[in-house]
Amino acid sequence: MRQNHFSLLLLTGLCITFGGCGRTTLTPTVTARGTAGAEDTADLDIPNVTLKAGETLLVSSNDEHRDAIVTWNGASMHEDVAAHEGGCSCYTKIFSLYSAGGGTGDIVASHDSSGDLSINAYSVTNLAPSALDKTKASGGDGTNPASGATPMTTKANELLWGTIGYAGNTAMSGVWSDGFTSGKQFANSGGIGGNEDGYKTVSSTGAFAAAKTGVQKDSWNAVIATYAIAR
Repeated sequence: MRQNHFSLLLLTGLCITFGGCGRTTLTPTVTARGTAGAEDTADLDIPNVTLKAGETLLVSSNDEHRDAIVTWNGASMHEDVAAHEGGCSCYTKIFSLYSAGGGTGDIVASHDSSGDLSINAYSVTNLAPSALDKTKASGGDGTNPASGATPMTTKANELLWGTIGYAGNTAMSGVWSDGFTSGKQFANSGGIGGNEDGYKTVSSTGAFAAAKTGVQKDSWNAVIATYAIAR
């Protein structure tokens, strides 16, 4: 009996030393935080966006001249992936920012070229602080936009984030493939077409793509970025 008691204490000590036994992976929650778009504009603003400590801000953009940058509360967001492919007269990007302390501030997208620009913004819980893992970008023309497959992901538990930018489409159409959930936002600049987003969580490594079927025919860019989920 004493020997069994000692074994239990030893196992407990190891759990504490190595960060816990049987830890479960957290589940991301995605919240739409707004859209903005304008034709021939220097900048766009989504005001008063509050992030809780540990939340990640994701912003997708569709830009006429490739030079869009995004800030939140004065802090620069990281450009995770970008595409200008096929016949699309647009540049589609995903930006991210992890906020350790949280806060409230404006999302500002700007570009020196002052062309057409549109953005969608989301807050996401339970992503790792340095979450970005793999990306892929593609482009083309037609009714079935697809990013192509990423390299094999590093972590088993990741959030897949896809964005599709259009040359002329001004509304969502078609269906996301492979169980992606629509972000239910579509920003349209009034000049170039809009951009839309979809996402999915996975629990095993793989090579993943973001795609839709049956959209209104157009030239498009499709990009995907994968993000490690916190434990």
